[in-house]
Amino acid sequence: MKKLLLSILVVLGLEGSALCSGPYAAFHEKVNIPVKDYMTEIRNGHYTVVDNYLQYVPIAGTMLLCIPESGREGWQDKLLLGATGMAAMGIMVNSLKYTVCEMRPDGSRRNSFPSGHTATAFVGAELVRMEYGWGWGAAAYTVAAATGFLRMYNEKHWCSDVLAGAGIGFLSAKIAGWLLTWERRQLGKVSFLPWFAPAEDGSTVSGLALNIAF
Repeated sequence: MKKLLLSILVVLGLEGSALCSGPYAAFHEKVNIPVKDYMTEIRNGHYTVVDNYLQYVPIAGTMLLCIPESGREGWQDKLLLGATGMAAMGIMVNSLKYTVCEMRPDGSRRNSFPSGHTATAFVGAELVRMEYGWGWGAAAYTVAAATGFLRMYNEKHWCSDVLAGAGIGFLSAKIAGWLLTWERRQLGKVSFLPWFAPAEDGSTVSGLALNIAF
């Protein structure tokens, strides 16, 4: 619970900084600019596209680590957790991107805050930790942290964007965990049954009928 509250405070605090010129200006000057300058120094003109793919490694891990498990329920739970976590993350990230309208460090677009790549990676990292413990979770978090680092390295995000993205990703995974039991109940009400009906030419039309219990 403490970690969850911390992630919410990070997101709200950084959002407030981005929307309020005074606090944001101080954070920008003391943290964002020095980090950007450091990245420029170590980058030395060389960029990478690894982060575009690395962001999906943790969320893919939630499914790949499920392979040794037996039974449909394991796969179903992982799919529900992943889909719900990604949906929650997408809503929060895109709502903020087009509310704050922060310019990216490279000046390309005004949708820098928060980092969607980082949020995606941290959703998966926390889901891996929740489902498989810190053994695999540590590896997933390392990948997520590397994704955030590369977003700053590639001059696509400020440090504040990455921190907020990490908080959103963590929060989204927790939301997915909270909703899992409810989603299981809803899926238990849905079933598909074989369906057959006669056609006008005397043949039989077959298919699947969706059955929902209320």
